[in-house]
Amino acid sequence: MSRTTRTVTRAGIAVAGGIALLAGTLTAVSQASTAPTADTPPAAPGTFAADPFADAPIGYAAEAGGTTGGEGGDTVDTYLLSEYAEESGLSPSEALYQLLKAHQKSESEGLIVYVDLTLSQDGLSESKIDIKDVENVSILGVGDAGELDGVGFKVTRTQNLIIRNLTIHHVSEGEGDAIEVTDNSSHVWIDHNDLFSERDNEPDKDYYDGLVDIKRNSEYITVSWNTIHDHWKTSLVGHNDSADQAPDKITYHNNAFTSLNSRVPLIRHADVHMLNNVFTDINGSAINARMGARVLVEGNWFENVGSGEVDSHAGYIEGPVGWFYGSSETGYWNLVDNTFIDSPHEHLESTTDFTVPYSYQADTPAAAKEAVERYAGTGVIDVTP
Repeated sequence: MSRTTRTVTRAGIAVAGGIALLAGTLTAVSQASTAPTADTPPAAPGTFAADPFADAPIGYAAEAGGTTGGEGGDTVDTYLLSEYAEESGLSPSEALYQLLKAHQKSESEGLIVYVDLTLSQDGLSESKIDIKDVENVSILGVGDAGELDGVGFKVTRTQNLIIRNLTIHHVSEGEGDAIEVTDNSSHVWIDHNDLFSERDNEPDKDYYDGLVDIKRNSEYITVSWNTIHDHWKTSLVGHNDSADQAPDKITYHNNAFTSLNSRVPLIRHADVHMLNNVFTDINGSAINARMGARVLVEGNWFENVGSGEVDSHAGYIEGPVGWFYGSSETGYWNLVDNTFIDSPHEHLESTTDFTVPYSYQADTPAAAKEAVERYAGTGVIDVTP
C-alpha cells in the first residue's frame, strides 16, 4: 500500500509548534533525508553561512514556533504519489488534491507526500491544486521527478507547510500563480524549487501571473535556495495598497533570480529580509518597496539589473532597489554589503535602519553567489521516501 503511518514519539519532551524543547535546547524535528547528492558534494563546514542541506528553515519561517511541515503531527501519514494515484485510479493531480482534501479533517496528524512524477491539469477544473485549511504538511519532490506542468499551488488558511524540490512551470490559466500563499497562512517554507515560465516570448505580460505571490495577512514565510527565472511578474508581497490585508515577516535567502522583468519582489507594507540572493539579467527593476514596506537588503549580488530609465511614477531610476510603477507611498530599504555590477546604483542609499529580530549569519555577496550557483534549485537535496 502507498500509505505509511508512524507515531512521532515525544515522551519527556515539550512540543511547541513542531519544535522539540528539551532541557532548554532547541532542536528541529527531523524532516525527510536531505543529504547532498553525488553530483553536489557538501560544502565544507563554515564555507557558507546558510546550510543548503538543512532540514529546517532559517529566517522568519523559523520564528514563533518554527516550520516543520508533516513532521509536526503527533502521527505522520506518508504517501508516494505515483503509488497512491495508481491504487486510487486517479490522475496524479487528482490524487494529490484528494490527499490534501482528506487531511482537512485531521487536527493532530501530519501529512508527507513524495512527488515522483509529473502533475498536469488532467482531472482538474483549473490550473491550481488547493492546499486549503490544513496544517502540518510537506510536499516533497523525489530526485528530479517531481514536476508541476501548467498547474500550481494555492495555499489558503494553512499553517506549517513545506514545499521542496519541485519544478513548477508555465502556469498560465486561471489565477496563474506557480505558488500563491494567501488568507492568513503562516509558517510556510518554499525551498529548493525551480520556478519559471517565459519572459521574452510571452504573448503579453499578463499571460502568466506570479511565481511566488504572498498575500492577505500571511506571515512567517521563508523562500530559500530556489531558482526563479524566465518570467515577467516574478513575486508579489501584498496584492493591493490596503494595510489591513498586508502579509508580513518574510525572508528570501540564497535564491537565484535570473532573466526576469520586474517584481523581484514587489513589496507592500511588509517587513522583508532579502539575504544573500543573486539577481542576474533583470530587464526592468528588482526590489520594489512600496506603502511603508521595510526591507533589509543584505549581502546580495546584483549583475545587469535594471533598465536605468527614470520611472515615470516616483522618479526613481529603475534598478536593483527603489519605489517603482505605482502606489501612493514609498517603502524603505536598508542596504548592507551588496555588490552591484553593470547595475544602476550610484544613487542608492539606505532610507531606514530596519533590521530583523532573529539571529543569522550573512555571507559576502561573492560567497553568496558561489553558494547559490552550486546549491540552488532542484536535485540538490536528496529527498528519500
